Amino acid sequence: MSESKEFVENSVVHAKIPLISFVRLNNCSLSKSHILNQVLNNSEQQHDFFCHREMIGGSASRLISNGMVEICWNLPSGNQSIDVFPEAVAIANLRGDASTFETQFRFLTKVSAALFVFLDSADENEQRLLASLRGIKPEIFLVVNSQRNMNQTVKSSIETVIDALQVERDHIILKSQKVNLAAFAKMINSSIKTVLSGSQESLSIDSMKKTAQELGLAIDEIQSKACVSAEASAEKVMKTIGVHPVTDYKKTQLPLQGENWKRLAKIEKEMCRLKNSGEMSLEKYKVQLQQEKDEIWNKQSQYKMTSTMEIFIDTLLMSDDTERAFFLKWMGLKLDMQSRKHISNLRRKYKDYDQKKDKASIAKLDQELLNCSLGIEHYMREMGQLYESASFGSNKISDKILNLPKLAAKMLLAGSPLELLDGDASNIPEKWVSDVLMELHRMVGQKSRLLVLTVLGVQSTGKSTLLNTMFGVQFAVGSGRCTRGAYMIFLPVDNDLKEELLCDFVLLIDTEGLKSPALAQLQDSYEHDNELATFVIGLSDVTIINIAMENSTEMKDVLQIAVHAFLRMKEVGKKTVCHFVHQNVGGVSAYNKNLTERKQLMDQLNEMTMIAAEMEKKPNIKKFKDVLDYDVEKNNWYIPGLWHGTPPMAPVNTGYSVAVLDFKKTLLGVLKARKDEELSQIPEFLQWISSLWKAVKFENFIFSFRNTLVAQAYDNLCKEFSDWEWSFRRCIQSLLTTEIVQISNSDTSGNAEAVELLEKKAYKEVSLQTNAINAKLKEYYKKKDRHVYLVEKYKTDFANSIKGLENEMKAEVQKRLAAALEMRGNKKKLADIHRKQTAIIECQVLQLLQNFKHRRDEVSDEELTAEFEKMWKREMANITGLKEVDVPADILKQLRESFGNRKVMEDLQKIQDLTKYGQGEFQVKEQHITLKNKFHSFFTQRSAKQELENIANGIIKFCSQTIKQHAQEKCDYQSTFTKDVLVEIDEQLQKERSKINMAFELDLNLHICGIASRKFREMQKKFLIEQNPIKHLQKFKSKYLSDFIDLYREKDQCHRKAQDFTQLCLKPAVAEYIDKSLGPDIVDAVLLNNPSEYSSRVLFQYKIQKELMEKPNFDDFKSTSYNTMLMSKIGYTIKLLNAFPTTYLCQI
Repeated sequence: MSESKEFVENSVVHAKIPLISFVRLNNCSLSKSHILNQVLNNSEQQHDFFCHREMIGGSASRLISNGMVEICWNLPSGNQSIDVFPEAVAIANLRGDASTFETQFRFLTKVSAALFVFLDSADENEQRLLASLRGIKPEIFLVVNSQRNMNQTVKSSIETVIDALQVERDHIILKSQKVNLAAFAKMINSSIKTVLSGSQESLSIDSMKKTAQELGLAIDEIQSKACVSAEASAEKVMKTIGVHPVTDYKKTQLPLQGENWKRLAKIEKEMCRLKNSGEMSLEKYKVQLQQEKDEIWNKQSQYKMTSTMEIFIDTLLMSDDTERAFFLKWMGLKLDMQSRKHISNLRRKYKDYDQKKDKASIAKLDQELLNCSLGIEHYMREMGQLYESASFGSNKISDKILNLPKLAAKMLLAGSPLELLDGDASNIPEKWVSDVLMELHRMVGQKSRLLVLTVLGVQSTGKSTLLNTMFGVQFAVGSGRCTRGAYMIFLPVDNDLKEELLCDFVLLIDTEGLKSPALAQLQDSYEHDNELATFVIGLSDVTIINIAMENSTEMKDVLQIAVHAFLRMKEVGKKTVCHFVHQNVGGVSAYNKNLTERKQLMDQLNEMTMIAAEMEKKPNIKKFKDVLDYDVEKNNWYIPGLWHGTPPMAPVNTGYSVAVLDFKKTLLGVLKARKDEELSQIPEFLQWISSLWKAVKFENFIFSFRNTLVAQAYDNLCKEFSDWEWSFRRCIQSLLTTEIVQISNSDTSGNAEAVELLEKKAYKEVSLQTNAINAKLKEYYKKKDRHVYLVEKYKTDFANSIKGLENEMKAEVQKRLAAALEMRGNKKKLADIHRKQTAIIECQVLQLLQNFKHRRDEVSDEELTAEFEKMWKREMANITGLKEVDVPADILKQLRESFGNRKVMEDLQKIQDLTKYGQGEFQVKEQHITLKNKFHSFFTQRSAKQELENIANGIIKFCSQTIKQHAQEKCDYQSTFTKDVLVEIDEQLQKERSKINMAFELDLNLHICGIASRKFREMQKKFLIEQNPIKHLQKFKSKYLSDFIDLYREKDQCHRKAQDFTQLCLKPAVAEYIDKSLGPDIVDAVLLNNPSEYSSRVLFQYKIQKELMEKPNFDDFKSTSYNTMLMSKIGYTIKLLNAFPTTYLCQI
């Protein structure tokens, strides 16, 4: 702890900590090590820091330990009741007689703050040795065993030593028979505290090297050439950092893993999810994203290798295995020291911001904490990025870059971890990882069967420590985390175990801690953690879920999302074996006592799995173990805490190691017992990584939620909101239809003013509907059921959606009314042309009559026709046509939006032309048939296929009627027509939900929408032909020409005019009126003549079921499921209307 009572983290080698040394002369009757243990232990915990003769096995003869100096550190916790010393102190213990090992003794006198000498007596040599200490720096304390039978010679020798050293009386500690061991240890403790309270000068262990060299002591780091060379290379790398801030250093020296790499990760996910296309067409948006991606890769490939990376890579390439290992170790130590300085300062700032509740500054500081982290993994990540970027484009790759995968593979075989998933960018450098692992595959002779084992858990629950303890590996451990992502270590399997485990390597994957309080401030914290958990669980053969009792809720949330994601991913094919390790649970009866908790956990996971399965339309999934292989009785482990007592001075709990060993033995036993599973080799594992990561990138819905309940609550609100939105749109659509008719029938004068009034009326209705939806949203959030409180954070998003819908509807009103006004204007132009044409014709006739008054010959029809053509061409030039809408593209866009929260984005992106779908009979495919459907069809694929064909044909026939009705309307295509069709498809599918899966639902939607795209496009073309002014005039051109000629010839036109008026005006108006009113009249007629059958739904269903029982025809019974018979029955009844009296039919 520092003077300001703050905890300080530092390297024990470089920290300046006072050293207190303990030595003995000759065979002292006091056990120095035993007493030291008493001094260092507090009242709450006892631990043997030093071996001594009073402990079990302590009486064995020493062979090599004499002359060795042991050291331990006592660190304060800040709790005065348990702290032995108020500040950090180092304790050195020299084994054996100090006079025999004078070099070690001299070393301790030069580096210690105090020297405690244990003695019973002192001969001449010992007196001379001690006398030489007079005037040296450390304080000398004599620890004497004062016995009742001590002779005068012994007393005299001790007095001689005291006089020679001029030791003060308070520096003499006597152990009399009246003083017990505890009291004696307290006396020594008080003397040490006295030393610590003085102004002694402390040395670091690193600074002691010079003293050791002067005395001729060997130093390993200096004697080993490989170690010296490696340290020099590491120091070269560190010099490139200098005094620059770590964030600036990473931007200049490690640039490839910066913002461009993170942006690439976001682009790749957006290319899969397509969330932000806006008004841009999907194809254009994908092209834009691909262009941006190529530009970034091009920028990445232009970077030259920095000086830092030159040194780092050259050292790794040119070193042998030993020097490479030393280099990596030195780099790790030096980088830890470098990062520690910056992180300590940032944590102090964090504490200040936390006290001020400054959330914005805290979030910014959290990101800064992540950015200032610097470790070996960043250099290895940059090495991978160098390889990735060099592989882009056609530039020649240097030999140095080409050798990087082989270098990384060697490091993997040597036990170094390799980053699988970059947590900072949430992305995988797929080519780098693939080439490294394939190089390793070649190195081991293509014998690389992998057993993949992953540990997953909330931050600071001991995940890495668990793997390190189980398998003896060295994943990074520490208080809190700075790096993010997933790392893997390849653990070779001994030859005698290969046949039992059926694998060549155990691949250990260690992940960052989930649910980090620091990362919770960041925007993508849920998404990042859920993606990571889903990915690593999906990769694993065995997943260890590490749970501490205090954060089990967070881990359950992550598991729910992972299970939900697996249900949405068709790529997931294997079931991962899950083991739950409950940390910090002590006691021999922990397993039995926690039976209730285990059952409760299982019930919760089962419930959430069923909710997720219901949301994803997978009724065959009922339990958690249907997705992940988990046995509630066998796959739960309770492990006591790692520390026995209160850290930092708590010893390691042996119960922890025993429990972990039991878990490991059982786990290996289970793995040995499975003989029917064939493990994948590296090539298959890489394919699995690629497909699983692709599935994660395409997942655009579930990862952003905390757990399945939140996702379900959000989905429920989305469904409610969709109904409100459709009601809103239908209301405005109905109003617009009425107003457009008014505009079409209005007088030509004052149209702009009339449209303005209609527009204001429509805007008012839009505002009323907006207020209504807002009120419904408020009422929805007042509900106590359906877990509404879980989606409180999304309330603003839905409010914004309402505002967006309001703006969209206002724009639609303005657009539609303007179009109607334009159409009316075009009709006015048509009438004006007609009047102008008549006037011109009359003028021409009069002129011709005048010109040929005295001539007997007459003007020919050809001349009249030529004059008419000139006028026609001149007038046609002033009229513009109508624009076409891309109907199939609009339908596809709505279809994609309707599947927005489902796992079909990848399939929808592949569709180029929707009109090619639905051209033949709907084909039921193998992937459409669920296991449940096969089972209930007596295990025969044919009957299951027939059942789905019947469902599909019924829905297609039903929806085709809706498409036909819309297509027969004499109007332009409207997006609401497609919405009607999609709603009907969904309503029909809901009735068959237990029999269908997502693949069937998607293909059926595509089939029906393909039909709709062709019908609606044809409808639009007909409308343009009928209503386009130019084409309309062309249609009546011959009539106008005939009128012109007849007028000149003075023919009688009355009969022909009457025929034209009847065919062109009366007939269409009467037909349109009958078409609009016939439906309700037919319903009235049916109800009037068949009240017993059609007066209510119950009576109608009763009549149908009665007929089915009377007719022994199973096909009729089966057809009721698809509305076929119901529609036939109604159609037959309508045909009976032909028998009605003619007068009644005329009334209709």
